[in-house]
Amino acid sequence: MRAIFLFSLSRFEVNTMSVRQLFLMLLCFSASAHANAISQHQLTLAYKTSFRSAKVIVNKMTDREKIGQLMLLDFRYWKKNDEKPSKKNEVTKITPEIKEVINYFDLGGIILFRENLYNTTQVIDLIQGMQDARSTMPLFIAIDQEGGYVTRLREGVEMPGNMALGASGDPHFAKQAGEVHGSELAALGFNFNFAPVVDVNSNQNNPVIGVRSYSDDLPIINEMSAAYIEGIHQYGLLTLAKHFPGHGNVSVDSHHALPIVPYSEAQWRAVDLKAFENVFAKGVDAVMTAHVVVPSVDNSKLISSLTGKLIGRPATLSKKMLTGILRDELHFKGLIVTDALDMGAIANNFDPSWTVETAILAGADVILMPVKMWDQNALKKLEKIYKYLEQQMKINPQLTKRINQSARLIVQTKLAQKLSAKPVDKHHALMIVNSKKHLAIEANIAEKAITLIENKGVLPFALLPSTNVLVISDEAPRNEIVKSELMNIAKHFKKIKFHVETSALKLSGNDINQAVFTQKIAKADYVILITYNLKNSAANAQAVINLSHQMKKPTVVIASRNPYDIAYLNNVKANIAIYGITGFDVTNDVRNKLEANIRAGIRTLFKDPMTGKPLNDPSAKLPVNIKDRHNRKIIYHRGYGLSYASTKKHSG
Repeated sequence: MRAIFLFSLSRFEVNTMSVRQLFLMLLCFSASAHANAISQHQLTLAYKTSFRSAKVIVNKMTDREKIGQLMLLDFRYWKKNDEKPSKKNEVTKITPEIKEVINYFDLGGIILFRENLYNTTQVIDLIQGMQDARSTMPLFIAIDQEGGYVTRLREGVEMPGNMALGASGDPHFAKQAGEVHGSELAALGFNFNFAPVVDVNSNQNNPVIGVRSYSDDLPIINEMSAAYIEGIHQYGLLTLAKHFPGHGNVSVDSHHALPIVPYSEAQWRAVDLKAFENVFAKGVDAVMTAHVVVPSVDNSKLISSLTGKLIGRPATLSKKMLTGILRDELHFKGLIVTDALDMGAIANNFDPSWTVETAILAGADVILMPVKMWDQNALKKLEKIYKYLEQQMKINPQLTKRINQSARLIVQTKLAQKLSAKPVDKHHALMIVNSKKHLAIEANIAEKAITLIENKGVLPFALLPSTNVLVISDEAPRNEIVKSELMNIAKHFKKIKFHVETSALKLSGNDINQAVFTQKIAKADYVILITYNLKNSAANAQAVINLSHQMKKPTVVIASRNPYDIAYLNNVKANIAIYGITGFDVTNDVRNKLEANIRAGIRTLFKDPMTGKPLNDPSAKLPVNIKDRHNRKIIYHRGYGLSYASTKKHSG
């Protein structure tokens, strides 16, 4: 009855009825919400013959149910249409309305973000509520738990991130990162992790990848990504390589605009494509498309329906890329997942219904976030996409064929992976997530990743009975986490006291109050300057360095995210790279992420007052080349890295 009544609505009726009417209609038919959900007993039988069973299941689906299997949506917020997203409307528990949305649209999957994920039991209950709302197959429950800069779990071990792993030089650490992520995510009920990132970060001014990449070197990326996949696969999670055809050589962030990859086809094949070929051989389960244009590979053009401009064809919408290269040339058998279609590179140029259709025809299987599912207005937007696709299927046999192919591949993947909607064991999850064992692994990798780039008689600092430290960075929260770790060191040694002054200063600006900072620096025994992705001019940061040197104050520059910052500064006498701290994070109660990275970095600065040995002797090597500020000459080569032993004769 539900299906007959809803499917009988014309496009005009759906578009003109009020949101309230549409929602009341959904709720009226909630009694039949789970009538078609496949039972665990049926799933267990289907697991044994996943290919054949997938064909049978999909053949019994309506067109709408097939379309639903392709959709993977986010529910970061649920709010009134005129409300702004805020903490009060974050989706942290399942609601009757969201249950009905999941069921009515026959969704195939959901991706959860930091706004959804507060603590272990809450996450388990949210995921279970979503699985219980499914209309047919168990849902993909996905997450971007890359580690490092992109980390979604609030209560969970973050791991130091990909470039930190690359700096460590040890693939065993990458495997451990996969094991930690796999065990924690599986314990919570996730079944799909959108990792690893295999982009080759060949452009040091890349605004979106940076430390999310293992390296700018293929052998390092291949070794680390393979180890990560091996680790996470032990816990039954699906893995995904991103972002095909490569997002490492861009100067624009695709969240906001459409980047162009300037490689020749030969360069692209020798660099970016090779990284994907490697993870395909290592058994990665899916690949995510990038909203980037590679004119040397696909030089076709599109007219933006929203701006009227002629633009290059994004890889997400390129049949040559997704079908011609991924499927026909590379024979990739896994799922092709679009990057989020609500990102600026796509959403600012094209109508959502046309975008979804074009992505499917190009070869995409999973449609990620075609609309922001954050309010009741989104119901109409998504319904419009479904109705459009249903109409097009009636007149375009190729679209029907593609949707059938993708639905079968999705269902087959779920069966082959033995996806289940059964509840997970909360007691087990509480023992696994954020465990002492995992935190110890994280801390060890973070310390092994610290790279000493420059040291001219400055480090390691001596711990004096009473030490005055000036901490300067762009953000007060970043300063506070550094201060907290200094206090931890003092607490550990008991007889050591730190007197810490912090100062937030926009390092890329040119407005430093020389008199004020002269006084601050004069009082300090040591100056810790924490930079964060410097570009071109960093006048305030340089002024701090110059004042410190004039007053002969030992000063260290900590590159807290990308390691390239030293290229934009002069006369740096001590510099370490820690590969990740985000500072102010509006989605996480102003909490700084990646405490392990900054903790390891701060420990690396000091000597043990009892033994005279460094608290952490840096051993990592740069996993990337650092070029000068004009991006021409390499000033620090990949594989370069000092230790205190190698600079001992210069140390005080």
